[in-house]
Amino acid sequence: MRLLVLITAMAIALAACKTTGVGADPMGEFFAGSDSTDAVGPFDQGFARAVNDPRNTVVVIYNHGTDWGGKFQDCLPDTMPRFIQTWGSNGIAGHDVAVFYLCSQVVEKRYTMGRQRAEENEALLDRLATLGVPPEHIFIFGHSGGASTALMTAERASQKFNAAIVSAPGYGFAWLDAQGESYPWMDVEYDKWRGRLAGAENMNALVYVFDGDIYAPPKDALFLRDHPGVEVVEIHASDDSGILCKDEPDPHFYWWSACFRNEQKDIVEHYIEERLGMTGQASL
Repeated sequence: MRLLVLITAMAIALAACKTTGVGADPMGEFFAGSDSTDAVGPFDQGFARAVNDPRNTVVVIYNHGTDWGGKFQDCLPDTMPRFIQTWGSNGIAGHDVAVFYLCSQVVEKRYTMGRQRAEENEALLDRLATLGVPPEHIFIFGHSGGASTALMTAERASQKFNAAIVSAPGYGFAWLDAQGESYPWMDVEYDKWRGRLAGAENMNALVYVFDGDIYAPPKDALFLRDHPGVEVVEIHASDDSGILCKDEPDPHFYWWSACFRNEQKDIVEHYIEERLGMTGQASL
């Protein structure tokens, strides 16, 4: 299945190479139970199939991770955490849920992790608004580079969606430190990233960081605890082994583990329910 999705994504990427960017038609896959699209395709086509009642559907946008840039890099919808996919079948708080795995078509400019992709997200939010989805029904998820994208979207367009829910956010260069490399510009770029998020107005987010993560060290994101609209959850090992979960030894990918699913899925779902209730859009 993953190979088939990868081949499909690569074919679409080649076909779209002349129109990639924020102005390009969004591409991705919808997870919406029996109305799922089952393959990467144009957003509008998938939306027409996956969303029957825009006013009362909760839309989740998922931003995948990336080594750098986009243009379908890491466009592997079947690898999205299963607990997110299941909402497309089960719904939340009495609402139908359509999960859209967005395959990014932009390439980040150097030293700006998440900014170009945030513009891409905002364009998609504008499209959802024209299709009748209320902003309070939209949640943006993301992991790693996609987490930074979701937070940067909240920094620039918080009024256009409800909240971000993210795993292992970072400014993009901590992996160089992990490899023993360090450059003067790294602190400068981290300060820029931190400053933009620390000063974001009306940003609402649930942020997960994982002890031992060398790609997105928790210390780089803990400043978000001081933001009034952000809740930060730190995941630590339950014993002295330093292992967060036996079925996923790499802390950076704890988001995919059975431990996260068993211990945090209900918490995430409750957060969404509370956010829907805050906007007067609780279960119908």
